[in-house]
Amino acid sequence: MPIISLNRTDVFFGRERELVRIRECLNDPGFVIVTGMRGSGKTAILRKLHGENPSRTTLIDMRCADIREVHEGIQDFRRIMALARTVEWNILIDSMPPEPSAFREAWKMSSMYSMGCAVSTTYSRHLLDEIKEGIPELAIVNIPPLRDRETENYIRMKAPKFRATAAGLDYIYRLTEGLPLFIDSFLNVLSDGVIYGPALLEENFTAKFQQIAFPWMVELSQLSPVEKRILSDLCDAPIPEGAVGDEEIEGLELRGLVELRGGEWHLTSKLLLRVLTELRKQVGCL
Repeated sequence: MPIISLNRTDVFFGRERELVRIRECLNDPGFVIVTGMRGSGKTAILRKLHGENPSRTTLIDMRCADIREVHEGIQDFRRIMALARTVEWNILIDSMPPEPSAFREAWKMSSMYSMGCAVSTTYSRHLLDEIKEGIPELAIVNIPPLRDRETENYIRMKAPKFRATAAGLDYIYRLTEGLPLFIDSFLNVLSDGVIYGPALLEENFTAKFQQIAFPWMVELSQLSPVEKRILSDLCDAPIPEGAVGDEEIEGLELRGLVELRGGEWHLTSKLLLRVLTELRKQVGCL
């Protein structure tokens, strides 16, 4: 039996400073971008904010909605906009696609109705630079990964039945890089009643890799053959800037999968490298 269920969302850990900062930014300047690595907890923070005042907060998941359709076509949403003119109202938009025009649309909408607006997106320096050019007043709040002790406390809160050696807990931290989504994914394939050390955890990771890496697998399935080839090459070595065309790599940067450091393109995390390496090993390709 799994130690936790991925459907369980009632546990929220840490992020108090980030929550305070987002609340402040919703008032001044009123438009805030919540960003961070994939799996860092951006969705959890927006759900927390919505849960604090659900009667005056609207939460929209852009994975199943379009901001233009929501704005123009849904009567309930128009009613909310009318209310927003008379009472303090916040709109929270989760998982905004990496298109600067979508952020400008959300900013115009929030300005038109005098609402606070928080929009979450995976970190991309390229995307944020483009957004800053088109929106005169905004705030950016970065959600960092959990630190080692925070990861241990998060595991104890989320999965009180989980038992592991100190080395086992360190293994999970190093593997997941302190990203709550991937900590949850890993815990979800483990069973209670076992004391886990690094060797046993590694066995579980290899045997149940595709379940654990499901969030990455979904993202990778949406890439073009050219983008997959670039990621595969980056598993072996960084790629010098200019070695691939801007259009070829821009989509990967906007998705938060690659970043430019010291004149070279790199994968954004060791976890992504491990996922891609294991995928090539088990499947033969990306």
